[in-house]
Order: sequence, then structure tokens, then C-alpha cells
Amino acid sequence: MNIHILGHVCIDSNVSEHATYTGAGSPAVFMAHVYKKFPRVSSHIIAPYGSNFLPYCKDLNIYPSQPIGDTTLLYENISHGNERSQKAHHRESAKPLPLTEEIKNTLSKADILFFAPLTPDYSIEYVKIAMQHLRKDTLKIFLPQGYYRSFDGEDRVVERDFVEADELIPLFDFVIVSEEDHRDIIKSARDWSNTTQVIMTQGDKGAQYFFQDTSFTVPVDKVNLADIIDSVGSGDIFSASFGYKYHLTKDVKKSIKFANNIARQCLFSKADNLQFVLPNND
Repeated sequence: MNIHILGHVCIDSNVSEHATYTGAGSPAVFMAHVYKKFPRVSSHIIAPYGSNFLPYCKDLNIYPSQPIGDTTLLYENISHGNERSQKAHHRESAKPLPLTEEIKNTLSKADILFFAPLTPDYSIEYVKIAMQHLRKDTLKIFLPQGYYRSFDGEDRVVERDFVEADELIPLFDFVIVSEEDHRDIIKSARDWSNTTQVIMTQGDKGAQYFFQDTSFTVPVDKVNLADIIDSVGSGDIFSASFGYKYHLTKDVKKSIKFANNIARQCLFSKADNLQFVLPNND
């Protein structure tokens, strides 16, 4: 299975329930770490990064092979349960890479494409051109969290309206969001479900699925807050696991159940050293 993740990488300075550390972050990085533990999977990241990210590249298949500058997008994350505050630095380093022939050729090999930006810097035109180079059978999954972020004068992340949604959402087979992404995310999910399949993660309540007139929730066993080691990256771990299972089974409920299971297991280890066991019966 050939999986490509287009978007951003970043350096995370994380303070969470029982862990404090600095390391590589972003959906792309968490997905790559998850996929190392899945059988017969090759993951590839397409994202801008600087030379200060090189210490984190040795375990990643990342394009370009060399940094494009000195600095990398940096997020300060403070997480406690379902509450998180963030700042974003070096945003000038988050501009999308030019769509070279090498990138276009790489995209054409994807069995699954995740589009996972951390800022709203990817234009509608850029995304549409990139999508033109995918195969017709490529599974396309969108994690739009970056489009919900703007930044104040002190680099704090503040809420932004996803004004590009009407043109971007229909390009994808699935959109995966968190109930925390935006104050109107449930309304947005229902609106988007008229044209594509939408999954909304809901923390310890599991995940909800929307498509046209169909809606259902797949629950997950709750974890006591005191037992959580690290919740950073849980949504990204869910998304990676869902895409993998859905590509194999084409079964939404089974894939959400599988993703809930993997994401839950990862709550008991630090995000930079994920520990989980693949379920035998799934």
C-alpha cells in the first residue's frame, strides 16, 4: 500500500497530561510513525521544511530530500484532556512547495492521498492541480484543520472560517474533522455530507459518520483522564488507521472501529514513541 501525505510537517513543543517534550509533529509525521507498524505499507511525505528539521528526517520518507531553508513551522501545544492552546511560529516556512514534475509523478503513485495542511496556505488552485495527477482509484482523504486556523500578533492560533470549503470538500472521498476544529463543525459536517463522506472524531465518545441521509456513531471505550499519558496526535492516528483499513475493506463501520481502537491504545504512550497492537480479529 503506497500512502502519500501532502501538507506540512512541523516541530512541536508539547506539554500534555503526563509528558513534556519537543519533537517532530504534524499529521504527516504521526501518520508515518503509525504506518511503520502496519504490514506492507510505504508512506511518503510531501511538505516544506528547514534544516532544523533534519534531525527528525532519518525515519521519514520525505520530499524534498534537502531542506528549503533554515527554519520549520513550529507549534507550541499545551494539551489537557480535550483542551488545547497553541502558538505557531516560523509560518513563513509553511508556504507550499512548487508542483514540480517530481511531485506530480510521486502523486501519481499514491494508493491513498491524505491532504493535511497545518495552515491555510494551500490555495484552491494548488490543490486542484495536485489532485489532477492522482489515479482515478486513489483514495482521497482530507484533514482540513489548517484551514480553520488564523494567527494573532503574538502568534496565537485563533479560529478562522474555512472559506475554501465549497470548492475543496467535493474533491475528496472522505473528510475527517474533530469536534474541536470549529464552533460550527457539526453544521459544516452535515452540509459537506451532501457531497462527500464526513467523519467527525469526538474524543472519548468515539466518532460520528455523515453521508447524505445516513448518520451513525461508532463508540469507543472511555479512558480515565488520569490514565492518559499523551493525547497529542490522537486524531491523526485515527485518520491514518481509518484510511489503511478502509482501503483494504471498503467498510466504513469496521474501519472507524479499527481506527478508534488504535487511537485509544496510543493514549497510553508518548506521541514520539507510539505503542499499539494490531487487533487480531480486525
